[in-house]
Amino acid sequence: MPPSTIDTKIQARIESFAHELSELVKQAAVESVQEALNGSGPTRRGRKPRAKAVAKRGSSRSSRRSSEQVADLGKTILAHVKSNQGHRLEEISAALKTPSKELKRPVALLLEAKKLKKRGQKRGTKYFAGAAGATKTKAKRKTSKRKATRR
Repeated sequence: MPPSTIDTKIQARIESFAHELSELVKQAAVESVQEALNGSGPTRRGRKPRAKAVAKRGSSRSSRRSSEQVADLGKTILAHVKSNQGHRLEEISAALKTPSKELKRPVALLLEAKKLKKRGQKRGTKYFAGAAGATKTKAKRKTSKRKATRR
């Protein structure tokens, strides 16, 4: 049975469509290679280009805070803690309207310089100015329990 004219027309259209599709795929591949070579496209799949992430954040790793900026923030934190003993880092962050991530370094320096004391662990850590947070109640309790067991 010879192929009908409708069958030949359908086959011709399918071949035409397949040819157009393969040309579009080739064109897309060439464009993506050109973008990768020019550096205008993302280097990894699913990730934003580095320039957009830096612009969104407002700073880059190369532009860090100076030691003066950290020291100034430390003074502000110390003043806040003196007037609000026992605040957690989240509360200090909210009061100073500064991200808690930016407060971690100045707080660490204040703790190292023994201008701040801390009590608690992880998110429950509370900060005190000077020796206000350095209560030795736990140490006293331990010694009294030891004495009680020795008797």
